[in-house]
Amino acid sequence: MSLHKRPCHLRESDHKYVYEPTGEQMTISVTGVTSHGKPPVDYSKFPEAAPRGTHVHRLMEALATGEALPNPVSPEGIDCSSWYEQLSQNTFFDQIEVLGCEYTMVHRRKSLGGQLDLLCVFKDKCLLVDLKTKSKSWKAPSQEDIYSYKAQAGGYLYLITDGDDAGGGQMVDQCRTLIVTPTQTKWLPPMDPDDCFFAWEECWEKYSASLTTAACPF
Repeated sequence: MSLHKRPCHLRESDHKYVYEPTGEQMTISVTGVTSHGKPPVDYSKFPEAAPRGTHVHRLMEALATGEALPNPVSPEGIDCSSWYEQLSQNTFFDQIEVLGCEYTMVHRRKSLGGQLDLLCVFKDKCLLVDLKTKSKSWKAPSQEDIYSYKAQAGGYLYLITDGDDAGGGQMVDQCRTLIVTPTQTKWLPPMDPDDCFFAWEECWEKYSASLTTAACPF
């Protein structure tokens, strides 16, 4: 059974999560929390990376939901054909029941927003799936990457069960990360939802502590 749509959306112009009944804008996103305190990525060195990632996510959504596939060339003119080819060959999307795709959630008390890539049932297991696009040179995730993936999944798990208008949420059996490059797709090992939640709690505590310190530095 699909998750019900929650009354919120991600405003693409400034990447802000908005709670529609009140117009409230969330202060931070799940990825903002998990990356808090880290040096920001200098996308000027990789100008194609962000639009390519966004466009390959559009393909994933189309594959999961059965919609028409988008043009392999992004609106910015970035050719994503090789990533499209790799992802389209993955038969996983033909074998799932979609519960939520690009599913947006907020927690107003925490002023937190997030959008999970895919929640689905596969072989009687409920999976939370996060898609990552990488370049041809990608070989394997670092330990820091894996921790970040766990924490990000944990943030989505938190919003699924405790976000505004959750309505009971959904039990998740595994959290998975799917890497797509122009030459391969690779599933990283399953992550236990409890481990993901604990990693998220650690990140949230560090983020919250930094706000307290900034407000009262003495």
